[in-house]
Amino acid sequence: MPGKRRLDDAGEAPAKRRKTAREHMEPSPGAVVLAGTLREAIVGHTKERIRHFFLFLYTFRILMHVLKLPAGDWAGLVAVAATHQVDAGLRRDEGWDQVFAKTDGSMLDLPATAFRKVDAAHYCNLGLAPRLAGLCSASEDVRAEPLLNALKLICGNTRLMPQRINIGPDRVIDKLHGDLCMAYLKQMGQGAAAISPAFFDGYRAAALERLEEYAKGQAEAGNAAVAAAARLYAAVLAETDAPQELRQAGTASRMVNLRPAHCDEVWTTLAGNASADFFALGLREDPEASLGMLWTRRVH
Repeated sequence: MPGKRRLDDAGEAPAKRRKTAREHMEPSPGAVVLAGTLREAIVGHTKERIRHFFLFLYTFRILMHVLKLPAGDWAGLVAVAATHQVDAGLRRDEGWDQVFAKTDGSMLDLPATAFRKVDAAHYCNLGLAPRLAGLCSASEDVRAEPLLNALKLICGNTRLMPQRINIGPDRVIDKLHGDLCMAYLKQMGQGAAAISPAFFDGYRAAALERLEEYAKGQAEAGNAAVAAAARLYAAVLAETDAPQELRQAGTASRMVNLRPAHCDEVWTTLAGNASADFFALGLREDPEASLGMLWTRRVH
């Protein structure tokens, strides 16, 4: 029986799926499926998860400014579960398709999309209240609807991952995003920037605590692959120093960075994203807006 592509990332058989108002969107015709081992996929996925969380926060903050909505209304316009989804998962039953063996740590060294059950795993997993669309369409500000569309994509973006990862360590991050979003929105309403060292480091600390607790439970249950995956998520977020290598040139030698530390890379990207959007949307000319409402500098 040939493999089937289904709009199913809930981890249940189609007959048991819960009804959802989630809006599904087809991926771009030019989109690619990211290759690599599951280990490599988890590293990239973890970085995109924290990046998308803060992309959501600052884009939402801009939209609230454009709509001129009071801070007390903000939380009611956010859903703590995905309301949009780009792409769909895979369900296959050919003999060569890999069953995810949760007790076998070598699963992380297999191709990320080699498994029988593969989900479209969200990066953000936050959503938008239905009435936000009406507020944007009624707005006289031409920036409102493009910002709403950008938020829909941020909410909907996914990556293909084994189902057991999506309903395991990835769900730990899903819950974290909902909890932190509500807490951070409250502080943003009191003047905090959407991207700040306090928010960024707070995200990392909370994620590390929750992931370690989850990994410990999985290890005690004998689920070595799931525990290792959760600890890899944590290792990406915990990394503070760039990996280095000793390079020799004649009699001279020096240590060189092989790449930026993972979270330094994410921070730099977010700062660039927020700054570019601030200027592209003409917020510099708005006396009530400032770059400081989007991000504040990180000092090492």
